[in-house]
Parts: sequence; C-alpha cells; structure tokens
Amino acid sequence: MHNPKINHSFTIHSILKGRFILLLCTLYIFFNLNVYSQLYEFKTPDLDLIYLSKASSYLVPHTSSAFQNAYNFLSNFWDYRTKEPITMLFNDFSDIGNGGTSVLPWNFLNIGISNFDYTFSVMPSNERMQWLMNHELTHVVMADKPAGGDITFRSIFMGKVLPSQENPLSMVYSYLTAPRWYSPRWYHEGIAIFMETWMSGGLGRTLGGYDEMVFRTMVRDSNYFYRVVGLETEGTTIDFQVGVNSYLYGNRFVSYLANKYGIKKLKDFYNRTEGSQRFYADQFKKVYKTNIENEWEKWISFENDFQKSNLERIRQYPVTINKKITKHALGSFSKPYFDKKSRKIYAAINHPGDLAHICSIDIDNGKIENLCPILSPGLYYVTSFAFDDSSGNIFYSTYNQDWRGLNCYNIYNKKDEEIISLTRTGDFAFDKVTKSLFGVQNLNGRSSIVEIPPPYKDITVLYTIPYGKSLFDIDISPDGRLLSGTFSEISGRQKLVILKLSDLRLGKIEFDTVYEFTDNPASNFVFSNDGKYLYGTSYYTGVSNVYRIEIATKKMNILTNAEPGFFRPTQISSDTLMVLEYSQNGMTPCLIKIDTLEDVNAIKYLGQEIVNSWPEVKEWRLPPTSDIDIDSIRVYEGNYNDMKLKLASAYPIIEGYKLFPSFGYSFDFRDNVGLTRLSLNASYSPNKQLPELEQIHILADFYHWFWNVKIGLNYANFYDLFGPTRTSRKGYFISLKYSNFIFYNKNPEKFDYFVKLAYYGDLDKMPDYQNIDVTFDKLFNGLFNLHYSLLRRSLGAVESEQGIETNLYLNGSYANGFYPKVFGNLSLGTLLPIRNSSLWLRAAAGAGFGDINSSFSNFYFGGFGNNWIDHLDAQRYREFESFPGKQINEIAGRNFVKLLFEWNSPPFRFKKLGFLNLYSTFSRLSMFTSALSTNLDRKELTTFYYNAGAQIDIEVVFFSLLKTTLSFGGAAAFGNGKKPSLEYMISLKLL
Repeated sequence: MHNPKINHSFTIHSILKGRFILLLCTLYIFFNLNVYSQLYEFKTPDLDLIYLSKASSYLVPHTSSAFQNAYNFLSNFWDYRTKEPITMLFNDFSDIGNGGTSVLPWNFLNIGISNFDYTFSVMPSNERMQWLMNHELTHVVMADKPAGGDITFRSIFMGKVLPSQENPLSMVYSYLTAPRWYSPRWYHEGIAIFMETWMSGGLGRTLGGYDEMVFRTMVRDSNYFYRVVGLETEGTTIDFQVGVNSYLYGNRFVSYLANKYGIKKLKDFYNRTEGSQRFYADQFKKVYKTNIENEWEKWISFENDFQKSNLERIRQYPVTINKKITKHALGSFSKPYFDKKSRKIYAAINHPGDLAHICSIDIDNGKIENLCPILSPGLYYVTSFAFDDSSGNIFYSTYNQDWRGLNCYNIYNKKDEEIISLTRTGDFAFDKVTKSLFGVQNLNGRSSIVEIPPPYKDITVLYTIPYGKSLFDIDISPDGRLLSGTFSEISGRQKLVILKLSDLRLGKIEFDTVYEFTDNPASNFVFSNDGKYLYGTSYYTGVSNVYRIEIATKKMNILTNAEPGFFRPTQISSDTLMVLEYSQNGMTPCLIKIDTLEDVNAIKYLGQEIVNSWPEVKEWRLPPTSDIDIDSIRVYEGNYNDMKLKLASAYPIIEGYKLFPSFGYSFDFRDNVGLTRLSLNASYSPNKQLPELEQIHILADFYHWFWNVKIGLNYANFYDLFGPTRTSRKGYFISLKYSNFIFYNKNPEKFDYFVKLAYYGDLDKMPDYQNIDVTFDKLFNGLFNLHYSLLRRSLGAVESEQGIETNLYLNGSYANGFYPKVFGNLSLGTLLPIRNSSLWLRAAAGAGFGDINSSFSNFYFGGFGNNWIDHLDAQRYREFESFPGKQINEIAGRNFVKLLFEWNSPPFRFKKLGFLNLYSTFSRLSMFTSALSTNLDRKELTTFYYNAGAQIDIEVVFFSLLKTTLSFGGAAAFGNGKKPSLEYMISLKLL
C-alpha cells in the first residue's frame, strides 16, 4: 500500500541520482590526496616485513634472516606452518626497543628497532633482533596454531575474527577461531621466555639473575605469592613492577614444570594438536592429571624450599649490614647523585601511591622532598638523569616512552624548563670540567655517544656504535678525562670499558677494557670521588653485589654479600657507599661501609637445574643468521601498497533498530598493517511494524590513515536492543572525517583535532538527540574539534588520576537555515594522598546562535546515558550532555553552563573472585554532584538544576582478555521548581 508520508522522500532512484553525487565527489578528492608516507616491503613465503624509512633498510636483511632462523626452528619444534606470511611492522617509534604480537585477524609482529633498556640487567644484552624473533614468534605459534574446531570456525568465518565493540557477538567468534590467544598473560610470556632463553644458547631470563632475585627476596621477606587468578586481578597492579609480574611468574612456573616433569609434558601442555583442549587450564589437567591451581601451590612450596636453600648458601658468609636511609622502599629509582653541600641525594623515583617525580633525599634523616614531576617515566630507570652540583641543574629526559627530549630543573630557583624538545638521547653523564652533558642517542636502530655542550642547544655525535653492539651506563671521571661504560657484544658478553674524552672528541675510538664479565652482566658502574676506582654491580655470583675495580691495575674486589641484591652504588665518603637494596616494593636507598670481602657463595639457578636434568635444551641453540640466504627466498622488495585490502573475516551479526532486532552479516577488509580498513554491515529487520523502506540497514565504514568515510542507510546498532539510549536512525547519511595530531610522540601529552562534514537525509529525529523530532528531513552538518590533554596515572591506577583535559567544538548545521554552535569542556583532576584515589572538577559551557525555537539551536541534557548492555565509557555521567536523575533529553537550552565535582575511591582489588575463565579484578566507587543552568541570556527562560549520585563499577574478565565493566548507579535531580526525580542505572559495558 502506498504511504503518502514518504512519497516526497527517500527512494533508491533519488539517492543514485542526487545525494550520492556528493559521495562520488568526496571519494574523488579523497583518493587524489597526496600519499602521507611511503612504506616499503620485503617479502618471503613466510614473512611480509613492512618498514617506514629507508634509513632503517640496512637492518631488513638481518632481521628477515633472524625471523627465518627462528621460524625454521619453531615450525619444526611445534609442527606449525603459518597459513599466510606473518606481517612485521618494523618501526622506530620509541627510543627503547620493544616487541609486540597479535594473531587477530592475522599474524602480526610490531618490532621496535632501538636498543633495549638494560637497567638492573632485567633484559639480556645479546643481539636483539634474533632475541625478539625467538620471543615474539613463540607467541605467534602458541596462539595461532589451530586444531579441530578452530579450523572449522576459521573456515566458517573466513578467517580469525577480531573482536569488535560494535558487534559483540564477535567476541564469541573470536574465541572459537583462536582459543589459545585467550589465555592469561603469564601463560603466553612463560613459554616465550623459556624458548627465548634456550634458543639463544642460555642467554635469557630463565637463566637470569634478576628473576632469581625477585623470588629469593619474596621468600626472605615472607611476601605473598599470588595464585593463578589473583596474579591477574591484583598481582599485576599492586607493586612497582605492575605488568612485569606476568613475565616473572610465568617464567618461573614454566621453568618449574619443565624441571619437575620434563620438556615433553611442557610441550604437550602448550601445543595445540588434534585432541587437545581449547582452554589452557583444561589442557593442563589433561597433560598433568591435576588442576592448575593445585600444581601452582606445589610450585610455591618448591620455590620456598629452593630459595631458602639459596639464602642458606649466601648466609654461610657474613651478610652485608646496611643502614636504610628511608623508612620504606621507593619503587623504581633512577641514577642517583649525592650533593656534599646539602648532604642530599637527588634522583627520580616512581612507586605506587604517587606519581613519578624528581626528589631530594636527606641521607641523615631520610626526609624526601618532591621537586619536579616526570610525566612519562620508564619502568625501571624512571628517567635518564644527571646533576651539576656547581649550578644546581638537574638534567633529565622527557617522553621516556617515545622520542625523548631534554629538560633542566634547578634546585635553587625551582624552575623547570625544556632545553631541547627532541634529542632521542638518554643514559646521561655530566662532565664537571667542561659542563658538557654526555648521553647515548638511539636513532634508526643505532646507538651513538653524543655530547651536548653549554648552553645545551646543540647535539654533537661523537661516535656511532656498530649495530648489534651496545654501550650503556656511561659515566664521566671527576677530572673530565675519561668516559666509562658497559659494552655489550653481539654474543651478549659484557665488558667494562673506558675511553679518553680527548680522543673521542677527535674521532679516535680506542676502548680500553677494564674488566670482562664473560657470562654475567655488569651494570651501574660509576667513578669514585677520586677517579681511581669504578664502583658497580654484577650478578657474578648469581646475586647482584657491589664490586670495585681499580682502574690502574684492573683488579676487581667484591664489596658486599647481599641477600636480595644491591644496585646503583654512589660514593658518599671515603668509607661509605649509598646503594639501592631491592625489595618487592622497589628500591630502598641504604648506606654501607666500603670493605672488601674474600669469600662469597654463588647461588643456584633454576635454569641451570633444567639444563642438568634435561640437557636437550642445549640443542635448541639457533645457528648464526649468516647461515640463512635470505635473498634466495625473497619474493618481493619495493613499495608497500596500503590500499591493497583483503578479507579478514565475515560473520553474522544482530543489530537493533527502533526496538526491533535485525539480522545480517559483517565483512571486515583491511591491509596487512591496518592503515586502511573497510567494514561493511548489512542487516534486515523482519518485523512488519516497520515500513518496508526501513527494514534494510547498511553501513560502510572506511578508514585510510587520517581519513574516515561513512555511508549509512537506516543506521542500526546492537546496543539499541538494550536501551534507554538509542542511536539508530531512519534515513541515510554520508560523512567525511579527518583527524590528525598537533603533537606527536609526546605521551602523555596529547594535542589533536578533527574536522567532520556530514549530510543526512530522510531524518525524523535529531542525529544526536533521540527524543527530539525535526521539522526538516535533510541536514548538512560541520563539526570541528580541538582536543588537548595531559593526564597522568600512578602505578596500579585503573584510569587517569591527575591532569587536565579540554575540548573545544565548533558546530554548524544547515536545514532551511544556519544554526551555529560553540561549546567546550574542561576537566581538572588531582591525585589524593590515598593511593589511586582522585578528585576532579569538570566544567562545560556552550551556546547556540540560531532561532531559540529550533531544535538545531538547542542543547539537550539528561540521564546517565548507559544502556543495560553497552560499549561506550562506563562513566557516562561525566559527559556534558548527561544529567543523571533526569530523563534523556529532558532539559533543553540554547546556552548552558555546567559544573561537576567527582571523587573516585581507590579500587578494591580482589585476590580471587571467580574462576579461571571468568573473574572480577576490582570494584570502585565514584561519587558526584553537578549543577546545570540553561538559557542564561533570557531570564524568563533560565533554568537551574543540580543533582547528586554515585556509581559502583566492577570489572569482570572473560577468558583472560575480554574485559567488561558491570556498573550500578543512582542519582537524584532537583531544581527549577520541580519535584525531585530519581534515576537508577544498571549497565554491562562490553570490551
């Protein structure tokens, strides 16, 4: 039957003939834009290596060979073959080398080419590309190898499914296609560290002194050992190492299993083969004939006995007595400096309950003074740090997670200023004679010794170290003649070296080896006050003890016999050193006497016990990469085409449209890196209460670099099935959005913007306001956003706890008239003395300049905004258009001012609440009150409302990776002469 209400509106013919001409013009302009950055590609049958700059192309052959070397071994060992070439993004995004892995929707490695951070010798110092390949490819094999139903579901869904917030059923599909990916972090890291160690010939964390120290100290101090679930819920957030505990526990538990039960059972536990179980814990029970919680308890008992034995070995000789300077541990600790005049230690620290900062520590009374914030601390070294005692200048690195800069803080005038915004330099040392600052710069995979002379504006490269070798922990002698450092060879062997600065400045490079540490790392070596000695630490006995080396004779003496471990010695006087003593809560500064020892016992390594019991691990050592003829298997080398898309997956979806369900399919296309993506959703609502033309729902969402194009017809949304907030809309639309950064690589500081243009047709409701009817069915809209934030969080935080965030929006709508708006918001927060508790002030204001009677000129407020099942931010009460206690869109005004005060309690962490595949990590209470006034320019129309409410959020995790938030909220709203109104909210946020 003909519907007269739509005879002037939407038809397929009118779209093709009219409005979609706009789309064609937009796409024509879009595809003729200049290429932002040409990427390059090196391809073999098993590898698709993509790199961003020809400056790093020299590393491509070696990295490809290292990949092939590791892949050859792992594919044979685990009986694994990749279905498609494994994509590797080879990048220089950070000054600290790193690696990451994903197997969804296909196998992908993200490899940072800079040198590693060797602080405290946590990481091995052998050639890093082979080490990274050994580690990261183990992740790929463990998570990607399919069996049984995995293969079937990958066929049904045309690939491995990447979970999508918009289509939450994809979470189920994703688990069905890659079940082992959904295992706890310790499970993944444990086997990767185990394989990395033996594939490197024993150079790795399974045979590392740091890992031994962690568990030896836990036993000595009777610290709590986290259980399987508790490790994920609290253990990775509670102390200064946070997520590293997954690596530590995983490595230790896997080593225990290998040592006790053998390599074959360990291999059966991890290998996904026919007949194996999808869920890791079920497979554990099948292999070891006991559940994993019981075996975890046995490991804890074993660990206690093993470490007590080591402690007894240490105590066979007198243990070094130390005097603690501070009452408690200070977390991570930078290179310290002692100022004789003030008798204070200057350093940067980062510990739970506080934000990272530079501080002074009085060595006589332990008083700590917070001097200056460190906005982006490194995990262990906090920041690269140097001190000029003559001027009171502290030099420190900024943006330590990205490309570093250089700042200077003066202890006398308290001024902190940026000296050089981009240095890519760390590991600072100060020359007291010339006042120059020296450091190690990382650029394009190479390290260089650099000098930054006064006035600290220019950087001079003195020597670029050959790739594969590293120099770190540098120091300058008091007379300004010598530079010392730990030099690491490709093999991982380390030696303490010195260079003459006069020769170095002339380009004459002659390393004088002071001491070679063969199979044990050396770190933290600094000159004595008289320049005759070098003080530092080494795991020479398996424990990090302090050593003194006389430069003239090259004689080494051990000075301490530590139970946990000592680090970063700094000379205080002729007979006293300041050292850092390790504990579970971080480093504690202590004073010890300078006294040489004759006898110190070595401890036993669990890794060595594995070698003794199961010597086949010695056969896993890889051959040299030079054995790989990578050119013989190269299939392509040239420019990378980021517009070459392929189908990643396709799966059925359910959506909601005006209270009715719709059923359809989603298709995900993307290039190998994810720079270009196309998502196509099509669904159908069978309910006959809908007009025929509203039963079809289509959405095309296209991303390319900074651009986004969306085209939709009768937009539908899964979460509309679980109101009260609904975003589905009748009609069609097309939008074009451009987003970019003003600041890049300066985390946590962000400065960005976007511009969006959109056209809507056949509207019956406002695009942004579900309860507001429109008088015109066509709308052009333009939106500009400028965003700035500098948000910080302390260790163990669940979200940002301090800082500033602000947005400015300029909005213009045209629908038989022009309706401009300007609005913005500002959030200011501070961390409270209670750990992980914060207080926030959030303000917003805006004004529309069109006809006050037009819906396009007004702002609308009301409600929490959370759906019963949702995917947007759980704390929706923070959004400026929310107003808990009132109905959605109930309050209207052409202009407004809004203030919100919010207190967030510390999260309550659960040691164990749930099961291995479903558990809760924390709960947190937030309390808020806000005030809103609208139409301030028209006294007769002015309104004023205020409310008060609270919300409890409980994080729940499915299958280790799928995080959801269950929220309960309530609020009461008052004002404008109306009776108080109440609102209650229950919401489950997915992903």
